[in-house]
This record gives sequence, C-alpha cells and structure tokens, in this order.
Amino acid sequence: MSRGLKISLGFLAVFVGLSLLGVLFGRGVTNPLPQTEDREFTMPNNIVLVAPQGQLRQVNDEQARKTRVVAPHGFTIMREVPAEYTPKPVVDPCRPAPEVKPRLVLREVRRETHAGAVVAGQVDVTEQNGKTYVRVPGGGTLVEHVFSFHGLLVWIAAFLTLAILSFMYDDNPIYKFAEHLFVGVSAAYWMVIGFWTVMVPNLMGKLWPSLVARINPGVGEVERSWLYLIPLVFGLILLMRLSRRYGWLSRWALAFIVGTTAGLNFVGYLASDFVGQIEGAMGPLVVTGAHGVSVGGTFSAIVMFIGVLACLVYFFFSSEHKGLMGMAGRVGVWILMITFGASFGYTVMGRIALLVGRMEYIFGDWLNIILK
Repeated sequence: MSRGLKISLGFLAVFVGLSLLGVLFGRGVTNPLPQTEDREFTMPNNIVLVAPQGQLRQVNDEQARKTRVVAPHGFTIMREVPAEYTPKPVVDPCRPAPEVKPRLVLREVRRETHAGAVVAGQVDVTEQNGKTYVRVPGGGTLVEHVFSFHGLLVWIAAFLTLAILSFMYDDNPIYKFAEHLFVGVSAAYWMVIGFWTVMVPNLMGKLWPSLVARINPGVGEVERSWLYLIPLVFGLILLMRLSRRYGWLSRWALAFIVGTTAGLNFVGYLASDFVGQIEGAMGPLVVTGAHGVSVGGTFSAIVMFIGVLACLVYFFFSSEHKGLMGMAGRVGVWILMITFGASFGYTVMGRIALLVGRMEYIFGDWLNIILK
C-alpha cells in the first residue's frame, strides 16, 4: 500500500471519528439530508406578484400594520420599470412642453416561488385577464419555503476544510483533489464575476446599450461609444493565444495591456508609496497639539526620522560602513528586522484568525459541540 493511500485512509478515519465525536459529546452532527426551510429576502419597491385569479390569499396583521400575501401554488415575481421611448412627441416651441409620465412595463424577476409569501406595509390588488396583480409599491419581505441542501453543504465544507488541513501531515490525493477543486471553482467564479461586472457594463453596455438595458435594467441609459470597438478587437486578438498558428498575434494585445497597466500604476504608486512615504517621514520633529508640545507625538516623529535615515544609510553602498556610517547601518539593520518581524507576525495572526474561523465552523456548524 502506497504512502498516499495510507494517508488518505487515515484522513477518512479522522473524518468519521470527528463525526462520532459530535454525536457523543455535542448536540449531534448537522443533518446532511435535504429538508425544507423558510428563507427571507428583502424585496425592492415596485414589485408585482402575478398569479392566476383566485389563488392568492391576503392576511392582514393589524398589530404590525402589514399585509401577508400567500401563494400556495406559486406566483411570478415581476418588477415595474420604465419602458423605452421610440417616438418623441411633437412639441410647439411657443408653448411649454407637457409633462410626460414614464410608461411602466413589467419585467420578470423570479418565476414560480412555490409556497411563498410576501409581507409588506402597502399592497394594491388588481384583477385583469384572469390574473391577479399584487403591487408592492414600498417593497417588502419575501418569505420563501424552499427545499434546502444546507446540511449537505455543511458536510461538504467540513470535508474540504479537513482535506486542506491534511497537508499539515503530508501530501496526499485527498488534499490534491481539494486543491484542484478550489482553484477551478475560484477561476470559474471570478470569470463569471468579471464578465457580468466588467465586460457587460463597460464593453457591451457602450456598444449595445439597448441590449444590455434589457438584460440588466439596473445599468440604466448609457450613451453608445464606438471607441470601445478598439478594446473589443484587442480582446479578440488576445484569444488568438489559443491558436498555435496565430498565437503570435496575442503578443500585441498583451504588450498593450502590460504597458498601459504599468504606466497607469506607476503614477499611482509614485504618488502613494514613494512621494507619500517621503512626506510622512519628513514631518516636523516637534509635534504640537491643543495643549502645547506633544511628548508622544514628538518621540514618534524623532524615531521615524532616525529609523528612515538609518535604513537609507544601510542601503548606501558608495562608501564603506565604518565609524558613524557603520553604526547607523547597524541601527538600520535592527529597524529592518523589527519591521520584517512585525509584518510576518501580522501575517501569521491573520492566518491564525482564518484557522480559528474554520475550527469554529467544524466544531460549531458541523459537529455542534460549541455554541456560536
């Protein structure tokens, strides 16, 4: 039996042992079987609930001054948004322009929320064409009775957490599986986020604003700009990297991206890291406040000035470090070591905080041994 297989079997034994630990000493492990639960979602204003006539029920809560609309057979959640105007009304220049109210149309938000209910303070009910339209002008709370896989997801998250922690002993196939899964899911997630938050509003929204407004009404009206054809062409050229024959074309787009990014970031880093650090280090040595000279502020300013000067002397290699130069260089070394140690300690404490969070998840959410 190989070493990796032995470690994997040991990991599975630890996983099962922790499960039994939760059963014996806790309130029982989280039930992995799917079950129904109520979830609440905050609904924005101008929400319209559409269902066949006679299926919606209203329950008025006089004490809370709210109305509960129940849909046992499900309804479609829609939202009223302003419609796009194509013809413009002819206006007499000698008369003031009439006030045109925006025409509202319904856009679908969510379909078939079974056994759901909406709680709102103001509800308007109208019936038309065999359907019931319930308008919620001021927004409300959607209570959805859903089939939840929360318990199963808790077990999967606990398994993957222990799989990553198994690397502390040695490399094994279970750790490699969790590592590859994490990298793949992260890449896919950020690709989708980048597409909908960068490409759709910034590229497609500038070239086809009407199409993007239909897909995402929250983008609003954007003026078309044909200049964005240039980044579109560069993006297509960058995809030539996937071709062996035309892969050299992607170097032009990549060179443009690297050069532009370096130029833009150089100005920002020069102003924030270089000039800002010099400005912070060369402040007044005597700090005054509302009650005169501040002893603590003055001491900090002197230590900052001496520390920066000593570190600069350490990196000054044009002359030999002897006498006063050598002493200042040694002080600079000590300051650098203290800085590196503090940065490393800060990083370690951040990682320990992440570890504590995962342990709290395992012993709290999964095993139910500790109360969160």
